[in-house]
Amino acid sequence: MLVEISVYFLGTGSTSFSEEVAEVVRALEERGFDPQVGPMGTVVEVEDIEEALEAIRTAHDEAVKHADRIILTVRIDERLDREVTAEGKVESVRRRLQEE
Repeated sequence: MLVEISVYFLGTGSTSFSEEVAEVVRALEERGFDPQVGPMGTVVEVEDIEEALEAIRTAHDEAVKHADRIILTVRIDERLDREVTAEGKVESVRRRLQEE
């Protein structure tokens, strides 16, 4: 199962969130997750919905330390027919691009 978490920090006085996002990523790492940072969100691979909720709670609990208001969006990709990884999804697109 893949979980993509995006956090938007409001009221920080800056349009840049990289410092705050780094703290969220660090918190996920400290909890044993292997976050993959992208330009618009961070992806975490988890085993089940309980672990997904743990990652979401970790991100939330860290994010609220850094702003008076946050917007946290979550997308979950769960395939039941086979295992899915973030790298596998990216590689699938790369292969198709090479076919053209």
